[in-house]
This record gives sequence, C-alpha cells and structure tokens, in this order.
Amino acid sequence: MKLKLLFIISLILSCSFAYAQKYTLSGTVVDKDTREPLPYANVQVGTGGAVTDFDGKYAIQLTDGNYEVVVSYVGCEPQTFNITIAGSDVTQDVQLQNSQLLDEVNIIADIAVERETPVAFSNIPTIKLQEELAAQEIPMVLNSTPGAYATQSGGGDGDARITIRGFNQRNIAVMLDGIPVNDMENGWVYWSNWFGLDLVTKTMQVQRGLGASKLSIPSVGGTINILTKGIDSKRGLRFKQEIGNNGFLRSTLGLTSGRLKNGWGVSAAASYKQGDGWVDGTYTQGYFYYLRIDKQIGQHMISLSGFGAPQEHGQRPFTTEIGQVDSQYALDQDVPQEINDQLFFIDRGRQFNEHWGYRDGEVVNLRKNFYHKPQFSLRHSWQASDNLFWSNIAYLSIGNGGGTRPDGPKSMPRTEDGQVNFDEAVATNLNPSPFNPDSIAEHIIGAGMNNHFWYGLLSTFKYNINGNLTLSGGLDGRYYRGDHYRKVIDLLGAAAFRDGGNRQIDSQTNLKEDDRYGYDYSGFVRWGGLFGLLEYKRNNWSAFVNLSTATSGYKAEDYMKPKEVALSDTTFYVSYGDTISHNDNTYHLNSSEAKNQVTDWINVPSYTFKMGASYKIADHSSIFVNTGYLSKSQRFGNVINANRFGDRILEFDNYENEEILAFELGYSFKSEIFSGNLNSYYTKWNNKPLDRPPTVLEDPSDPESDRIPVNVIGIEALHMGLELDFAFKPHRMVTFEGLASIGDWQWTSGAEVISPEGELIYDFDAKGVHVGDAAQVQLGGLIRVEPMKGLYFKIRGTYFDKYYSDFQPEDLKGETARRDSWKLPSYNLFNFHTGYNFNVKKTRMGVRFNILNLFDTVYVSDARNNDDFNSPSSQDFDAKSASVHFGQGRRWTSSFSISF
Repeated sequence: MKLKLLFIISLILSCSFAYAQKYTLSGTVVDKDTREPLPYANVQVGTGGAVTDFDGKYAIQLTDGNYEVVVSYVGCEPQTFNITIAGSDVTQDVQLQNSQLLDEVNIIADIAVERETPVAFSNIPTIKLQEELAAQEIPMVLNSTPGAYATQSGGGDGDARITIRGFNQRNIAVMLDGIPVNDMENGWVYWSNWFGLDLVTKTMQVQRGLGASKLSIPSVGGTINILTKGIDSKRGLRFKQEIGNNGFLRSTLGLTSGRLKNGWGVSAAASYKQGDGWVDGTYTQGYFYYLRIDKQIGQHMISLSGFGAPQEHGQRPFTTEIGQVDSQYALDQDVPQEINDQLFFIDRGRQFNEHWGYRDGEVVNLRKNFYHKPQFSLRHSWQASDNLFWSNIAYLSIGNGGGTRPDGPKSMPRTEDGQVNFDEAVATNLNPSPFNPDSIAEHIIGAGMNNHFWYGLLSTFKYNINGNLTLSGGLDGRYYRGDHYRKVIDLLGAAAFRDGGNRQIDSQTNLKEDDRYGYDYSGFVRWGGLFGLLEYKRNNWSAFVNLSTATSGYKAEDYMKPKEVALSDTTFYVSYGDTISHNDNTYHLNSSEAKNQVTDWINVPSYTFKMGASYKIADHSSIFVNTGYLSKSQRFGNVINANRFGDRILEFDNYENEEILAFELGYSFKSEIFSGNLNSYYTKWNNKPLDRPPTVLEDPSDPESDRIPVNVIGIEALHMGLELDFAFKPHRMVTFEGLASIGDWQWTSGAEVISPEGELIYDFDAKGVHVGDAAQVQLGGLIRVEPMKGLYFKIRGTYFDKYYSDFQPEDLKGETARRDSWKLPSYNLFNFHTGYNFNVKKTRMGVRFNILNLFDTVYVSDARNNDDFNSPSSQDFDAKSASVHFGQGRRWTSSFSISF
C-alpha cells in the first residue's frame, strides 16, 4: 500500500514538474530600414511580457503552448505574430517599420534599405558611436567602413577630413535630416561646427558612390546621412561625463520626452567640452545646444528645431619636414642625413606645433579657429492619404567666425626652442624708435573672417501609384551669401597697423582693431532644383530611376576696389573704410562713396541621371547593379575668382561642367550568424578642374606683369575598386567584423591653358599618376566579446597602404611628367574599447574606457609632395621633398553615464 502511495505521489510530482517546465522566447527588435537595435521596445505576451534592453534584445520564459506576441515601439507600426512553444527554446527576431507619418526623415534623407536599395552603404548605429567615438570627430569612426579614409589633419579639434573612394569631402554630400550642409561656395564640410551631434544622432548611414539621394548633390564619392532624434524616440533623461588625456573634459545632458498624450514631443541636449589637445597648443573649448519640438495634429506633423556649437580651438594647419619631427623616421624613408642637418629644428616630436607660445604666462595660438554656425529648421509633413505623403522644410543657417594668422611687416619673433615669442613682439610694438616714432605695429594678429547667411526650402512628395510603383519628387531651393574679409584682431600693444601690401592704399592709413584690410568681398550663390524618382517593387525585384536638374547661380561683390582721391595735389588710392591724412587734410571713404565691383549673375545648369535594380536570389542572398551620369557645375572658385591679393574680381571664361559616369555591382548575404557585402565600382571623372586655380603671368611676354589665376579644366580621372565587409557571430558572446577595400585610382590625362594669342601659358601631364591624399588599400577587423550581459571588450584594427602624397600639378611637366608622388609608408592602427552597462532599479548606468592608437604607432597621416616651403626644398618626388602631418599617438578617454 505504501509503495503504491509513493508511486502515485512521484507520478503527480513528475507530471507537475513537466507541466511547469519553461522555455525561452528570445530575439532582437530592430528598425526595419536602418537595422539599428530598438532599446526599450515592448514585447507583450498575454498579460505578461518584457522590454528590450539597450541592444534591442528580449527574453521571456513560457511554458508549452500557442501564443500571440505583440511588439510595439514609439513611432513604429506594432507587429503581431504567433509562436508555438513545444519542448524547446524559440528565437524570433522582429523588424519594426516606422509609421508612415514619422517616416518623414527617411523619405527626405533617402535612407537606403537593406536588400532593397541598389546602392553600396553602411549603417553606423548609435551604439557604435557611443562605444567607439571616444572624443573624436564623427568622420574618424567612419574608418571602419570600406573605402573611407579619415584623418585629424594637423590635430586641431574639429579639423578632421574624410575621403571616400579617393574623393575628398568637397565631393561627398553630407546631409543632416535631409538638409545638405556642404559649404555652398567651396563644398567643404567643417566638422568643428557639428560638435555634439553624437548626442542627438538616431542613426547614421554612409552611401558610397552616387548613392540613393533624389537631390542633385555632389555625391561623387558618397553621401553621409545623419538622422537626429525626435518624437519617435523613447522618453528619457541622460547625463554623461567624459574625461581624457591632456585635460579633456566633456559634460553632456540629453532629454527626450517621446510622444506625449497630447501629440507633443520635445528633444533637448546640451554639452560643454574643453581640453589642451594632444598636439601642443591645440586647446579646445566649445558648447553644443539642441532643441527640437514636435507636434502631431491628426495626419500632420510639425517640427521646429535649432542647434549650434560655438567653439574655438588651436590649430596646426601646415605640414612640416619629416626630420623636424623624427629624424630616424626620416632616415628610414631614405632622407639623407645632410638634409636633416640643414633643418632649423630636428626631432621636435609628434606633438610639436610651431604656431603657439606664451603671452604673460598664458598659452596663445597664432592659428586659432573660432566659429558659431547655428541652424534652424521648420518642418511640416502630411500623410494626405494612404498613398500620398508630402513634406516641406524651411531652414536657415547663420555662420560667424574665422581663423587667426600673424601679419605685419616682420615675421613673428621666436624663442630658442622655436615657439612664438609673444612677449618680445609686444615689447617691439610698444617701444617707439627713430624709424617708428608712432609705435606702428611690426607684428599683429589678424583674422580671415568667413561669415555666411544661408536659407533654403525643400519640398518632397511620395505617391504610391499602385502596389508596385511609387513616384516621389519635389523641389530644392537655396540662397547663400558668404562675407569674406580680413580684420585686425590684436595689435599686440601697438598704436595702429599700416597695411602697405595687399591693396593700393596710402601707407599712412592707420588701422585699429576690428578694421578690415587685405580683402573684403562677398560671394553669392543661388540654387534651384527639381528632382523625381520612380521606384518599382515586386516579389524579389526592386528598381529605381532618378532624374534631377538644378541651376547654380554665382555672383561676387568686392568692397575694396580702390578709389582715386586727390589731397594737396597728391593722388592716393583709397578703399572702403580707409582714412588718409596728408598736409593737414583728412579723407575717409565711407560705404556710400565706395565704388564696389559687382559681377552679374552667372548661371550654370546641371543634371543627374541614375538607375539601378536589386534582386533577392533567395532568403539570404541578393545582388544589385546601378549606374549614373552626373553633369556637375563647377564650384564658385572655379567660376569666379575674388583674387584676394589684387584689386579686382576675375570671371573665368571656361567653366564647363564636370562629368561623372559611374557603374556599380554588388552582392549581399545575410543570415542569423553571418552577413557580408561585396561591391565593385567604376567611376570615370571627366573635365575635372583643379581645386586651387594656379596663377600665370597676365602678359606671358612680360616677366614683370601681374600674376592672375587660371581655371584649368579638362582633367580626367578613373576610380575603380573592390569593397568587402562582413560580420560573423558564432556565439551570442562573440562577434567578428572584417573589411577590405582595394582601389585603383589614377589620373588619365593632362591639361593645358592657351592664351587668347594662342600661346601655351600653363600645362602638365598626369596620365597614369596615382590619385593622392588617401589610402587606396584598406584592411580592417574587429573582435567584440560580451562575456556577460552589459559587459563588452572590443579591439579594432585598420591597415592602410598605397597612399600617395597630395601633389602639385605644376610639378608634372617635362622630365617629371607622369611621375608618381611620394608613397607614404603603410601603417596599422589599433583601438581598444570596453564598457559595462547595468541597471539599478529603473536607472540605466554605464561606464566606458577607450584607448586610441593602442600601440602608440608612429605614422604619417597626411603629406604634400614637393613642398616649396620646406627648407631645404627639392623637387625629387621623395620623402625629403615632402612635408607631412604625423598622426596622433596613444590617447585615452573614460566616461560615466546615467539614464532615467
């Protein structure tokens, strides 16, 4: 009887245990378009459920049975699916689509979609910025994408530059929430103006080649799309404190309200940074502010946003001889010892910077950048129907600032160790002499100012014609005014400054601080464009055809055209703002009397045609192909030259459009543990002008005649290559990433300039010469280990090779025609990152530590071939003829963050 009772009890317990056995439903919730993890998404199963963690992961314990699962996230369409638990764990990843109304930015910014958009692209998720940026500028983290080469140039904070597929950032379109931000005169991007964007970045995408943008933009090398947070972000408050080497300190505070019950949403952020800089004298101080207010009214969304980053930082703008930094490195590059022996300074080290010194015990940099460029936008989007979406953006950018430089009739004095001796300069200015009884400045600090006023309107619609066809298009209008002038910043104790050089003014004109001299002109650009895109999607096929056209208008006005003034039978040439005195007679030229030189508007049309298609071969594989033709108007400086060192504006008579023909083929594979992309590209660039128009004698028969700039066009280049990137996750705790980019970029022609009389006045031959200023070979990899939830260790390594120094076309003629510039030594860089994210009740905390250039590698990051400013200088296309920037050594940062 007892045995039977025990058997029955055991059977009941066994059945109860079997009935209570639980299994795990787990997975990752990501954004369908960007594939970025969505933290704090709700995963609902019946009356229970879970919330995804910082990496978008969730896990729920369930017993055997059938369940309905609902996944939701702010700003996304909820997704419902059914699962069955039958004696084992189940993995279910989820991709959430942005709601139609909140998908505005993706539509306007033309975010590429994985396995659908037929272009080569890489997504940079927010988590990567948080883990790897480590007090660097945004371009530096892009070295982990194929075909990209980013450096910090001279080492000043914000002076980074980037090339993609060998094209510099003048030919890379940078878009912020769909708004183009490249400078409208020269195409450059000044990253110091965008400090703090990492705080509010929702995601970032790099599209290589002509890209997927509908707009007529200069995306020859690629497009960088940065999307910021808004009403679709999760509610939260976050504070972060960072510290680093050389006194670096950064404090940040961010707030997102998410969608409130009344349809409002607010995102705000503020940041402050300061530091001494790894390079001597490259101190930095800056602020960042951001505010975005969203309001949803039915099917309408209205957004008002504004942000800015007032900052100043010391610079090291000029490259220098290799031996001045490291004589042994120079010898290793076959620089003769006698060249090192002739240098003014030797072995000053990678941190040496000749542009700074002490003034009254305080560090002062002669080369300081200071700027504030706030940008404001007002957006309205309307989901008019299930098939029609319409968006309008009005934006405004106001920039003020510039860069300082030494000026005066004499060079700045130096200390024995090569630094600027400001105290001696001040003493010289303060002490009158028989030759200078009025204490007129021998030395001053001037500044080249570059202010701008820029506004635009971008209107976009998207219409679903049927289940397969979508038509989108719109208009793009912009107006820009850039004011450029030089002014006196600091007289260094002198009573006044007299500019007797760059313009025709009386040498007795006394200039005070804030007075303008040298040059003073404005450049105007107006832009009007139309664009259209037709997309087709059916089953495994997707394709597009894009046509855009634009007209660029250029105009200039010079405020310093001299005016002849007679005083006491003596003729003087006076410019706007000048005051002259002669024989007790005084004359001041004000703006009403000045006769400015003004050009007519020069309008240059351009257009773009692109098409492509992709096909999903199977569940995991897809291929794509695209091609395009871009007729691109030349930049302002290649159409109008303001000639800062003369008395006139020069309008070039040859500014035919650049022509770019591109072709691209790619394959992608994606599974649960492995994903990879392989791309090939071919880009032919015809009629390319030189970035810096060279000068020639105005009268070739007169060696004493003035030198004038000439626009050299007709240059051709061919960029082609292969790109590979992959990610492999064999275990939930381990991730491997790899990349390879093998480029072959060459100039394929020369160019010449013929005078109206038929004389050859300028020529060079660069056929077969490798394109310089970027590494053509790039290899990289990453290992990330997460031994426990929230704790990670990662090391990333990147190898660069086949990097030819930037060359001067003037060098390629006669015996040196078709000769490659100096090839830099290859180098490896390794960065180490670690961190731990953890929860304390409902509070999220995180600590991070980063080491950049882990092994303190000595390497050259930038170089100029045959630099005439070297002393001694030579034209031998080798290391002794080149000037360089060395890359920065080992640095570190650490941070603590807390989120509510």
